[in-house]
Amino acid sequence: MSRFLIPVAIFFCFIFLVGCQEKKGNTDEVKDQEVTKVDVEVEKEPDEETATGTEESPFNLNAPEIPSTLEEVVSYPVGLYASKDTQVKDEAVQQALDAIPPISKTASDKELSNLLAYVYSLFKMDYDDPKVIIDSLSIATTPDSEEISKEEQSETFNVEIILDASGSMREMIGSKSMMEIAKEAIKEFASSLPEEANVGLRVYGHKGTSSNADKAMSCAANELVYPIKPYNESELADALGKFNPAGWTPLAQSMLEAQKDLSQYKGENHRNIIYLVSDGVETCDGDPVATAKSLKGSEISPVVNIIGFDLDSKAEQQLKDVADAAGGTYVNVRNREQLKSQFNKTSADAYKWITWYQNEKSDIYDVANEQKSAVYDLSNSWKNNISKEKYLIQFSLQSLYTKEKITKEQELKMYNTAKEFYQYHHSLVEEMKDTLIDVRDENLASSLEEIKELYNKNVSPGKKSRGT
Repeated sequence: MSRFLIPVAIFFCFIFLVGCQEKKGNTDEVKDQEVTKVDVEVEKEPDEETATGTEESPFNLNAPEIPSTLEEVVSYPVGLYASKDTQVKDEAVQQALDAIPPISKTASDKELSNLLAYVYSLFKMDYDDPKVIIDSLSIATTPDSEEISKEEQSETFNVEIILDASGSMREMIGSKSMMEIAKEAIKEFASSLPEEANVGLRVYGHKGTSSNADKAMSCAANELVYPIKPYNESELADALGKFNPAGWTPLAQSMLEAQKDLSQYKGENHRNIIYLVSDGVETCDGDPVATAKSLKGSEISPVVNIIGFDLDSKAEQQLKDVADAAGGTYVNVRNREQLKSQFNKTSADAYKWITWYQNEKSDIYDVANEQKSAVYDLSNSWKNNISKEKYLIQFSLQSLYTKEKITKEQELKMYNTAKEFYQYHHSLVEEMKDTLIDVRDENLASSLEEIKELYNKNVSPGKKSRGT
């Protein structure tokens, strides 16, 4: 099976560049430094009052700035207390918060941002790199983000046989009539189809006689004696036993009726094949060529195969024209073996390619569902980390206020800054998830289209009419 390589670099750049807009408060460059201790620079100013009543001056905590893109989040050092089990009340966390000196009541926005970045650095979680998922998308991926149902997506393979039951089908070839030969071939053909396939049988001209008096009755005789469904040996045998050669040949009307029979199988998920077996041309004043053109352009999009049964060259030309108009094939058979061969060739090809096609689709759907799970797992993992960090920062700021290292106003200001950051962070994660799902869907469509084209080319005979 072909696999489609996608422009990974393009999507990778897109995913990470969507977060490259700078938020207010972010500075120019992320410093790659260790964050396991606090470096404090203090300049005493006698007249400055701090939150605790002591005199402190501006300070700087040694920590990288808070990241502004998803790529920076991945590369940012994991915090000393980055654990899903971490609580602010933990002794180690409290000791780290105790080590932070009080900040001036008049601390600048830059100092507050510096303090918030330090607190962030303590708890920054370990984020999975989206590159792993992007690499996996080099294999095709459904047009829908919902879980894929193989049953819903499986293509049906439907074959309808239209059998001429006009009076001329009484003619003998060897020891059997053409009708007897046709019935035997149909039984063998239907039994050889894959169990996933549906088969139907329509007959025409099986009432009345070949006389002019019975023409209207015979031309109106068009019956689906075995409705389109999986093969059942006894039911098909019963259906074949209900008619014998009788009257006229309503060829055009039989194709119109076949279109109605298959109307429930419209769309790309259905493969429809029509076999028309006739030993003569239209005799009921219909226009089979025009009807064949209409059938070709209908929503059921059938492959139409015309089998002429022991025709002379004059009659053969009309059926060739019908096959050409329908975009299908024509073959003239002159004995039982040739008729069986035409049916059996299709059943063998159908079995081979429908099995291949279903297996290929199944493989692609399995991969697609695995990729969907991986994308959502990645997204949920990031969102869980966001929630954990936000929680730890919120309660760490409350603890710093309780320890009288910051004022209530400073606590709220830093908390709102953190809240804004995580809202933005969350939106980038959501955009990343949507982008990855879109890539998956586009790849799936491409893969299915390729195997569909290959399947269509191999499941039916060539497009040119031919004689035997």
